[in-house]
Amino acid sequence: MPFRVCAVLALCCIASPAVAAIVVDGRRDEPEWRAAQRFDDFRVTAPYTLDAPALRTTAWLLSTPEGIAVAFECEHPATVPRLRPRVERDQRRTADRVNFMIDFDGDGRQAYDFAVLLSGSIQDDSITGENAFNPDWNPDWLQAVEEDADAWRVEMLIPWSVAAMRDGSAGSRRVAVYFDRVIGATDERQAFPAATFERGRFVSDFHPIEIPQFRQSTLDVFPYVTAQQDFVRNRNDVRSGVDVFWKPSAGFQLSAALNPDFGQVEADELVINFDAIETYYSDKRPFFTENQGMFDVTTPDSGQLVYTRRIGGPRDDGSGLAADIDAAVKLNGAVGRLGYGVLAAQESDVGSENGRTFAAQRLLLPVDDSLSVGYLGTWADRPLLDRDADVQTVDLSWRPSPAWVVNAQALASTIDQAGSERHGDGAWVRAFWLPTPLQTYEVEATHFARELDFSDLGFQRRAGLNELEITGELRRNVDDPDARVRSRRWRAELQARSNDSGDRLPTVLVLTHTAEFGSGAFAQLEGAFETDGIDDLISRGNGHWRRPARNVLYGDWRSPVRGGWQTESEFVYFEEGLSDPALQLIFTANWFVSDALNLEFGGGPLWSRDWLIWDEANRFDRFRRRALEAEINLNWFPAQRHELRVKTQWLAIRAHDGRRYVLDGSGAMRPTGAPSEDFSLNNFGLQLRYRYEVAVQSELFLVYSRGGVSRHEDDIPGARDLFDEALTLRDADQFLAKLRYRF
Repeated sequence: MPFRVCAVLALCCIASPAVAAIVVDGRRDEPEWRAAQRFDDFRVTAPYTLDAPALRTTAWLLSTPEGIAVAFECEHPATVPRLRPRVERDQRRTADRVNFMIDFDGDGRQAYDFAVLLSGSIQDDSITGENAFNPDWNPDWLQAVEEDADAWRVEMLIPWSVAAMRDGSAGSRRVAVYFDRVIGATDERQAFPAATFERGRFVSDFHPIEIPQFRQSTLDVFPYVTAQQDFVRNRNDVRSGVDVFWKPSAGFQLSAALNPDFGQVEADELVINFDAIETYYSDKRPFFTENQGMFDVTTPDSGQLVYTRRIGGPRDDGSGLAADIDAAVKLNGAVGRLGYGVLAAQESDVGSENGRTFAAQRLLLPVDDSLSVGYLGTWADRPLLDRDADVQTVDLSWRPSPAWVVNAQALASTIDQAGSERHGDGAWVRAFWLPTPLQTYEVEATHFARELDFSDLGFQRRAGLNELEITGELRRNVDDPDARVRSRRWRAELQARSNDSGDRLPTVLVLTHTAEFGSGAFAQLEGAFETDGIDDLISRGNGHWRRPARNVLYGDWRSPVRGGWQTESEFVYFEEGLSDPALQLIFTANWFVSDALNLEFGGGPLWSRDWLIWDEANRFDRFRRRALEAEINLNWFPAQRHELRVKTQWLAIRAHDGRRYVLDGSGAMRPTGAPSEDFSLNNFGLQLRYRYEVAVQSELFLVYSRGGVSRHEDDIPGARDLFDEALTLRDADQFLAKLRYRF
């Protein structure tokens, strides 16, 4: 069996680790640190005042054979509260923390974020497109925290093997770095250099430095075994497989998987979606998060050319069951200045039909320090549908000056289904102009042809789109450090759109005002004004609806942490359906019971007098709607290497006073006079997850999951009855044990 062979090879490859000159213990006391580069010109970037901070922060960076060592020293007197909640990896919570970000190639195309909280918890992200953070990336790196009454300190060691990089054989390399610190009590951020991810140019503003470069190779083998008991179907399942990550150098990295480790230990958010656009879900599967940044190519409307949830997603036989994956391989590397990536995956056969095959290839060439050109090609073979999909894209990133960033992309797709071919194309260009630190302007133009289709391996919101978007943002800072409001931001965005047939879609104007307070509080007020226009998606290809004008008003208030509590209140007043009003209230509270225990409570009601949903063909139903959402999450860290998480979510909708409508040939919604059947939907999910860190990147998971969905017609229950019923829903009821060990 391949698994047994790989496991034996892994055991044979175990070697004693090299002794590092830097001991990662939070104390910068080794003599090697005397040669480190020092960075101490930090500036306040949130609020965006660019003032010298009241609390001093100093950072050091040292290149070693084991990796890039980074140290922080953060002045923090006893008069300023310290927030040190322990959280699971990549969980966003208000806390004292530091971030180190590095662009290994120094070209502004991709960077990596390494964050350490005062509690010792960590976060890590890959960054593409200047300021798009992806927390699904989880590399292996070392960190430690040490504190006393006057300050706290952090040490990190970032191995050379965490990411593929160009020119890995040279004796030195030019990188770009960024350091920041967040003071949890006030949510103040101070950074060097004084860049902020809230502007259109971020990674390109990192500070360039020259450092010695060292060659490092690793071979990691992750055999896994999962045992699952399904209490609803009264059956159990045991699976095993192996992931292999081989990095002989920084310029070549290979990932391979046999029966990949795709055990479901992360719970997706519950969503009830009646829209024509599918719901996007992130991917936490280890194989797909490792060095995935090379394939992170997006479109302006949040489309994604390589959406890895397609691989191992619902099968094409309509059963709704997830496909099994036989094998997958990923290759990242560089030849000179040319970076490349290859991804391929083969799903298991379904009956007598072959399983789906997916592939992607990526090339990225920096022509010079200001211009980069990339290529991405994807292919999907779906035998059950007799469908092949080829997508080709070329992208460009150009930074002609510190004030300008220009990105562009051209796309083409070919779909061959049952002997019939369809060809589509598209292109977009986006330009940022940043004339001063307090001003940002953006112009974006998009064209997607009606036949453009990259949804077989990608995530595509729509085709047939022509859009011009113009955005302007202005900041105003308050110099007085004792002022209640330290920074204000005004933003205006205009979207003019049509489909590929020339039909005018609603034009949208969005006005936003944001205030950042010296206390750490945050407030935002936003209004969106949409003209009438064509909605060509709602009927799923059964005609265009001439939708009336609509308005939206949104407000948000987030408090600082006080007495272990932080709250956020939001409201959304919007018009939907035939333009009657709706109101949604959302309240969230985080309770930091102790450093080791925190709880999150959230939810709220929604009232609507005009909920219009598609039924079939050109028939629609119009309801009054009441919806409720509630969520409770608990995170407890009873001891080092032990985590317990409880996640619960409840969604309920009651639709009543229904009336039937039809979309006529003129684009108008016409009432038929017939009633629509009232209904309710009830959705509940519960997950209890225990995680034990056996060793670095070796974990034992014990997961209990339960939940389900119910629908009632005509005699719909009240909110209390729906909640009582939710606790009994049991479409899924299972226990999963998973052990994944790193050799």
